[in-house]
Amino acid sequence: MVLSFMPSFASTESKPIVVVHYKGALEVGVQLEAAMNNITSVDWVVVTGNLTSTNLTEASMLIMIQVDSSLNYTDEELSAVKDWFDTGGKTIWVAGDSDYGTDRFRIPSANAVLEEIGSVLRLEDCEAVDPSSNAGADYRVIGLSENCDEEVDFLVDGVTRALFHGPGIIVGYVNGSYVKLEEEKPENVYVVMTTSENGTVAEFNAPSPEIHEVGDNGTFVLMALELDETKKNIIIATADAPFDHYTGMYMPELIKYERYAVEYPQQGARLFENIIDYMIANKIAFLQGQVTDLEGQVTTLQDQVTDLQGQVDTLKKSIGTWQGVSAGTFVIGLIIGVVVVYFMKRS
Repeated sequence: MVLSFMPSFASTESKPIVVVHYKGALEVGVQLEAAMNNITSVDWVVVTGNLTSTNLTEASMLIMIQVDSSLNYTDEELSAVKDWFDTGGKTIWVAGDSDYGTDRFRIPSANAVLEEIGSVLRLEDCEAVDPSSNAGADYRVIGLSENCDEEVDFLVDGVTRALFHGPGIIVGYVNGSYVKLEEEKPENVYVVMTTSENGTVAEFNAPSPEIHEVGDNGTFVLMALELDETKKNIIIATADAPFDHYTGMYMPELIKYERYAVEYPQQGARLFENIIDYMIANKIAFLQGQVTDLEGQVTTLQDQVTDLQGQVDTLKKSIGTWQGVSAGTFVIGLIIGVVVVYFMKRS
């Protein structure tokens, strides 16, 4: 099922399109509906069934949320995402989860997407809990922006805290080995949100975590960003989702106002909106780059035309010269012919 959402008061000018793959959802839900109402700088498309290349044709951003954790992404969906992403100038947000209960099925699905598009980011098979920064229970982790890398700190402008309800952990995967992002970051990877320094690795289901140990304490990554400088793509991986997954990051106060607006206030909506703004800026920069490339091609073609015109002028001159030589030769031939005939007659 595909739902398009364009507010009646929206401008008729073309806007970036954000596709939310809300796989398996039976309804849009209050958080996603609020985002679509509040953020009018983009047009929204919600896909609840299987994702196709047609759904992505005009999309600038794709947010992948596995609402029904039993519905894995198909090979056809992964191929459609890769083909779309390879065109460049795109933003993708892949939402993972922890290994708690049936949430664990979202981990391999998210990793399949990240692998398909060539990302080094991965979800680890575990859960991050935080006894210090939480909304009344250690699994209701309140992620912090204080460890955000300065290269992307504009994403956390106005943000100190955001909800990650029962999150996993974002790690790296480079040359066949897993990497702890809190210790080592691959090239073009940036940390955005983390647990507090008292974050703890927990496990609820097999398999064991790929690189951390159960019981490890530290500052664990909940949101990371990867840049593909060649194709001007943005990859965002989160250890939980902006919508759904019990309670998403975007305006959780709509679900439990007292908890998330009064007792444990957070700025998840601002973080989400900052990411949307960044996507729009990236799209503009990508299009400007394409215009610059095309202008360069036009200049090159104009130079080639000028060069060819010069060659044509040279050939014309050469033809004129040879025509003159040919005419002179013809006249001389006539004179010789007349003289020969004259003397033949005389003889």
